[in-house]
Amino acid sequence: MKRVMILLAVLLTANAMMAQKKDRTDAFMYNKNGQYAKAMASIDKCVNHEQFLGMKPNDQATAWLYRAAIYQNILQSNDEKLMAQAPNALEEVYNSLMKCMENKEFLDDNKMEIYQRVGAVLVAYSNNGVDEYNNGHYAEATPLFKKAYDIAKSLGSDQAGEMLNLAATSALRANDFNTALEYFTEMKDSGSNDVDIYRHLAACYNGLDNADMAMQMINQGLEENPGDPNLILEKVNAYLKDGKGAEAINDLNKLRELDPNNAQLCFVLGTIYGDETNEGVYDTEKAIQNYEEAIKINPEYYDAVYNLGALYITMSNKLKAQANELPLNQQKEYEALVKQAEELVRTGLPYVKQAYEAQPTQEVKNVLKTMYVQLKMTEEAEALDAE
Repeated sequence: MKRVMILLAVLLTANAMMAQKKDRTDAFMYNKNGQYAKAMASIDKCVNHEQFLGMKPNDQATAWLYRAAIYQNILQSNDEKLMAQAPNALEEVYNSLMKCMENKEFLDDNKMEIYQRVGAVLVAYSNNGVDEYNNGHYAEATPLFKKAYDIAKSLGSDQAGEMLNLAATSALRANDFNTALEYFTEMKDSGSNDVDIYRHLAACYNGLDNADMAMQMINQGLEENPGDPNLILEKVNAYLKDGKGAEAINDLNKLRELDPNNAQLCFVLGTIYGDETNEGVYDTEKAIQNYEEAIKINPEYYDAVYNLGALYITMSNKLKAQANELPLNQQKEYEALVKQAEELVRTGLPYVKQAYEAQPTQEVKNVLKTMYVQLKMTEEAEALDAE
């Protein structure tokens, strides 16, 4: 009786194997005839059967290859109804090909077809990633580029580095700093000589509120690329973010040597020297010099023009405050300070006027009117009021 039961079990298993082969054959024929929905149903029935692992390895690999082909045809059909039945078709193609490639003997015998299909999957993931990225969907683009990277890496393709960079950049733009940090670190550790990696790593660490590691990445990058302007600027921004204007000056001057016609660098230096809170650095003469240099390079530089006018007003107010603190018996000294203060307002007037003409905001208008009043320019003040 026991022997009969064993024979029956073997017979049932054999029948299951034959049924699976039939499902696989049906899938092949349906696919060949363009009946992709039926092909998908047959091949999924085959690979998901509990007896599938009992099939010969080459028969299993053949089924996975058929499955990849079927799902690729579904993707290429552009049939919305059909694609709705297989929403993860690209992922299914990828997984099927990976299963197929586990059989090294089968891979060697079918290398050309398998690698062509894998290459098509790589292109599809890359293109989908680009579409999401261009639409500003950076979080959605990240895993698509990462999948493209994994495929390219498995093929030994020279596209691998580009795909990982796109995945890392997408993650950074999505503010997924941990993922971006992982990918950029992998790029650095793999020997990439892209200097921007250090800047991106610094951005990741800044996003994670780790200013020390951010600065470490910048300094490491500068050790390997001492004259890189982007890294120097990143270091300057890090200093300014922490309120360390004095530390930024040397690096700003290095940048000016590299880019002497950069008005923005002059402007930043002007703001640092013109900030009273920067102890040991505050220097109005240097502030004026840098603002003037910025305006010389770019006469329409609104911020530099307005800041320079505002600096003269600040200097004037300081002299007035000094004058008001003098005792009554120092009338001459008082008058001298008031006169100096008035001259400073007169010097700053053209800059504030230019700023108002460029951007006639209420704030600048109020400053300009105050200057007219201080200089007893009644007609100009009334004309300003009438606007």
